Amino acid sequence: MKLKVTRENAKGQPVSALILGHNVEMCLTTADGLLSDRLRNPKFVGPPHRMTGVAPEWQGASAGRNAYELTPGAGLMGSEAQHVQMSQPHGTPALHQNKVPVKAGEELVCELWARVRHEPVTLKIALLPLASRSPEYDSGTISIDTSYFKRYTVPLTVSRDDDEARLSLRVDGLGVFWIDQIHLRPKDEPLLCTRIVDEMARMQIPSLRFPGGIVANAYNWQHGTGPVHLRPAMLEAAFHQDWHLNYDFGLDEYLQLCLDQDIVPTLTLNVATGTPEEAEAFATYCANWFRNAGVEPPLIYWHIANHPYHDTTAHMTPDMYAHVLQTFVPRVKDNYPSSRIVAVMGRGGLTGPNSSTPWKDVLIAEHELIDVVQFQQYGGCDPLAEPQTQLEKLSTCLRDFQTDTCAFIAESRSKGANWNVGVAEWNWWHQASHWDGRAFEEPPTVLHGLFIAGTIHRFAAMAPDFEIAHFYNLVNCMGILNHWGAEVEVTDAVEIFKLYRAALPGQRVPLDVATDSEHDVAPVDALCLTDDTHTWLFLTNRDLRESAEVSLSGFNVTGAEVEGFIGTTTTGTFIRLKARPTTDRVEVSPLSILRVKLVEQA
Repeated sequence: MKLKVTRENAKGQPVSALILGHNVEMCLTTADGLLSDRLRNPKFVGPPHRMTGVAPEWQGASAGRNAYELTPGAGLMGSEAQHVQMSQPHGTPALHQNKVPVKAGEELVCELWARVRHEPVTLKIALLPLASRSPEYDSGTISIDTSYFKRYTVPLTVSRDDDEARLSLRVDGLGVFWIDQIHLRPKDEPLLCTRIVDEMARMQIPSLRFPGGIVANAYNWQHGTGPVHLRPAMLEAAFHQDWHLNYDFGLDEYLQLCLDQDIVPTLTLNVATGTPEEAEAFATYCANWFRNAGVEPPLIYWHIANHPYHDTTAHMTPDMYAHVLQTFVPRVKDNYPSSRIVAVMGRGGLTGPNSSTPWKDVLIAEHELIDVVQFQQYGGCDPLAEPQTQLEKLSTCLRDFQTDTCAFIAESRSKGANWNVGVAEWNWWHQASHWDGRAFEEPPTVLHGLFIAGTIHRFAAMAPDFEIAHFYNLVNCMGILNHWGAEVEVTDAVEIFKLYRAALPGQRVPLDVATDSEHDVAPVDALCLTDDTHTWLFLTNRDLRESAEVSLSGFNVTGAEVEGFIGTTTTGTFIRLKARPTTDRVEVSPLSILRVKLVEQA
């Protein structure tokens, strides 16, 4: 197919980098992915095994040689602590965890908080292969010698790669003790995974939503403040699954990350198990946190709930949501003046019979409390459908999203609501589930990448009325940055966001696009952004087989370079096209995303 892209002389519109925001939802494995810890259930969250009395992910000695109890209320933070009573001086481990991933040459540190009853206990901590009778990699000995919880550390070095290593705790003789928590981290690595934090810095993430979506209905921000070893770990009630809330990455770490990487904070308020008073204290804490860090409190976006229009633990009527806005918003703004208030509504409510839906009508009535209205935008289709059908569904989804959002903006303006719009969560989602036992995973494919690029184009096309968006999800749990054990994966989706981040913030350049495509929705997209030094032209081709020959008119192509990604199948990954010179004609292969970098004329 042929495409002619002409740069028009009309004035462009500013496009904010905030359209490239992300989510970190504190459910399932997201917190684990942000942390450097290698162990599962390091704080011994129950319930205990009904036969052994040992916390999940841990094992005790076999054949009933010891006595175990996961004692409620006996831990440092008032939660459980693992009680161990060595009744016989056998050589079996008092406690151990299998399938701990390690790398050759790594220097690790095992940290534990423990206390003893009656008399000191000598404890040997070893890292060894899973196979019985194998020699250990390394070990160290400590003496638990206090009646109160105390921190102990043991250095451990690994001699080879092993995804199934075993951390073992053995007692020399008899003894009775409690363990509150055990962690295994690389030596000198802080609480957070350095490779994840460094990659986030390279992404230049403009905004980060926390603690996320549905999980906010059970999330208590106060648990994520103060000393990490005193933070609770508990079952998470929002999803009604056997998932844990891990507060080791909490509000303090989130705010520090935002400060360090110049990220605009976006915080979701708990309007289910939280209260207006708690929200007020939340806002006050954030303001004081930044002042204590020596900076003026920056702009924060406050999400007033996460899709309470759906059947979650925060489900409510439109009138109830109006009351939430009236009750929560003044408390937040009084205590954190530099705030943007985000109200939420369902994607289906953007349009409706006679352009009226109960939820939208309530928001219009409360528009003076609202700065931004956000909804969720998930595309998806039958994962077993033919690739061409999936691509057509994707194109239709993009078109309908922009049409409906523009109609909502126009209607809002006509009714006196000057708010902007945004998207709280968005992604292509057609596989992950809450019931498949795979921790809500959906590895990004070429199809996901094309949806990401196409959606960013729609966001930019609606600027400046479209203000901010957050992709779901950044780390693990439908993540595009994945951290499992000792491995960190940077997916194609991360690189696509980087491709666009270089051009934002910028001015959208009006384009005239003429094509001979016979598709109902043209599979080729064009977006042009400019700053003081460069013009950036983005071209995507969602056609399964046909290349697009794009001719450029009105552009200075001297010194222009093209780079990007080319797919071969919708279910595969991209091939990276490194920067290369180009002319006024660009071939856009099927299933591809390209960026043409042009030097802006003086």
